[in-house]
Amino acid sequence: MVADNTTVAIKCKKCRNLFQPDMKTKGPWRCPSCEAKNPNLKRHYRSVADLCILGLIVTVVFVVVGFRESGLTLGAVLSAAHGVLLLVTIVFVYKSKTPWTDTGAKTLIWIVFSLVFAFNVLLPLVVAGMLNLPAMIVSAVVFPYLLWLNSQANKCTASERLAMPEEEQA
Repeated sequence: MVADNTTVAIKCKKCRNLFQPDMKTKGPWRCPSCEAKNPNLKRHYRSVADLCILGLIVTVVFVVVGFRESGLTLGAVLSAAHGVLLLVTIVFVYKSKTPWTDTGAKTLIWIVFSLVFAFNVLLPLVVAGMLNLPAMIVSAVVFPYLLWLNSQANKCTASERLAMPEEEQA
């Protein structure tokens, strides 16, 4: 988390100069030195949290339908636990001022999507010999995106923070 008396600084991926991104914009962050477009990391991490929201909705539907049909099963309990993990991940990402530097948020994102892959692609394939094509497609899109996002975060993360002037701290 960023302390109140500091502001966020990122490195431009083109010129490597530190600059303060406009945290309220929805578009790319433009470097004031070279005008290069830098990825809006806050927006991208929130997009991942939005995927978690969709996953939470789907999980709740499956838990409710599964509970009505079969009662309390191991699958229902595991799905409910995954729903809680999704909820925690969503809260971590949205509460973080700089989710690309928040180790907890980044770790939770990787855990969530790894579990989605393990339980929805690998487990049905190994146990029942079934291919879950929708889960495979989602994983084929999400994992490269997460790898790209992680690489962008590593490129743009500044090792130092910019101190705010005294009059802006109030």
